[in-house]
Amino acid sequence: MKLGKRWMAFLLAALLCIGAAGCGGKEEEGADTNQTTETENTDLEAQSPSDSEENEKPADADTQTAPASATAYQEAWIQADGSPELTAASGILVERNSGTILFEKDAKAKMYPASMTKIITALVVMDYFQPDELITVGTEINEVSLDSSKAGHVLGETLTVENAIRGLIIPSGNDSANVLAAAVAKRVENDENLNFARCETIFADLMNQKAEELGAVNSHFTNAHGYHDENHYSCAYDMALFANAFMNNETLAEIAAEKGFSGDGANNMFENDPSVTTQEYAWRSHNLLITDNEYQYAYATGIKTGFTDEAGDCLTASAEKDDTSLICVLFQSEDPARWTDATNLFEYGFNNYTKVDLAAQGEAVAEMPLTKQNKLQGDTIPLVFQSTKSVYLPAGTEDQITSEVRINDEYRAEDKDGTVQVKAPVAKGAEVGTILYSVDGKQIGTETLYAGTDVEKGGILNNIHYFLKTLFSHIFSLKGLITIVILIVVIVVIYFILNRLRYGRRRRSGGYTFKNSGRRRRRRFK
Repeated sequence: MKLGKRWMAFLLAALLCIGAAGCGGKEEEGADTNQTTETENTDLEAQSPSDSEENEKPADADTQTAPASATAYQEAWIQADGSPELTAASGILVERNSGTILFEKDAKAKMYPASMTKIITALVVMDYFQPDELITVGTEINEVSLDSSKAGHVLGETLTVENAIRGLIIPSGNDSANVLAAAVAKRVENDENLNFARCETIFADLMNQKAEELGAVNSHFTNAHGYHDENHYSCAYDMALFANAFMNNETLAEIAAEKGFSGDGANNMFENDPSVTTQEYAWRSHNLLITDNEYQYAYATGIKTGFTDEAGDCLTASAEKDDTSLICVLFQSEDPARWTDATNLFEYGFNNYTKVDLAAQGEAVAEMPLTKQNKLQGDTIPLVFQSTKSVYLPAGTEDQITSEVRINDEYRAEDKDGTVQVKAPVAKGAEVGTILYSVDGKQIGTETLYAGTDVEKGGILNNIHYFLKTLFSHIFSLKGLITIVILIVVIVVIYFILNRLRYGRRRRSGGYTFKNSGRRRRRRFK
């Protein structure tokens, strides 16, 4: 019984030694050491499936959805050759889902947006009304200049918010803008008796708040329609932000693509009620990119034209081809140049850039070796993006991309061979490092990498657990036999050490030793 207990003690001691040796030790020989911090000639198209738009975003979708808070467009990592010469004084071409600027010309210069203002007017209206709600036209229709474009509303008329927005976008009605601004302001203030001057001020404040939410850098609005005012201005960059949010709203995107509208403003809801005033409309879009004419562009989907003497001919346009969505904004591009400028920009974007999927949200961008971890959780940790990442690069460069992973100092370690490792513990979602992308040795972009899973720090008990689990799963393999031999050697060594210590204690336990047969008597004292 004592012998069994002794051997159990030996075995436990051996396991504790093995467990302690495993705590924070270097990666075992079987660990994946093929992960380096640099990957040559990375074919990023093969690394991940196409992202499900939109992503994620959240819009977020980086690929991104309608921004719920301030966002920012980013320059293309590499500018494609063959960019067109523009007549426009200012312009921009943006890929919507990635937020990539493919082309720009003085995109943040202060410009007058004229009726392109109505893009952000519609966005504000949709924050406060549902499309099928009814509104009534008031005296605000008399507060537009005689030379304004008008939808033709009449005092006391009832129509849906959706059709009022149609009047705003399709015939570019300044009267529609005033009707919608008044309706929103009165709802916000809960006061149906507000005069129009007060309504306009309230609505302009909401427009400016909305612009700030969307990330505008050089915009200020004083009215809902865009009639010239020195303090009413924007820029191509900002208008592209507004247009992106506009096209992410299904109702607004459908209206922007309509060549015209014919029908009752209240959708015939009151055709049998003569006490309610409604009227028939026949509106035709001013956007020649979507109507039947020589400047029509096959992939165009909207959005809004603009003109005043001070602003010149302006255009905010959108187009879709395959899985690419583009927005272009042009200021001061005299007709017919705004149509040809827009077409040339769209063709440049579609034909000279290609979409490269870096990784989907949560998909491993890199697997890095771990150290000091609970080995039951594995030998590597996946590093991920927090949202789907796609970029647009000049066609033909996608196969030339290399990437390099850099681990932040807080988590960085190296083994004796110089292999970079990630130190445990690591919390899922922690910012662990960055990945740098290059083409022909030139750095073109960086993205932050996050831990894709939790990793605990290793301890004696879980290392014993890992040892036993590994032992029994490989007991009949060469590795398993070697492990058993090592365990036996350790037990034997511990046995001899303990036995030696025990024997030494026995020899020191007696005070006297007597020798018989005339031999010398020896006396020892403790």
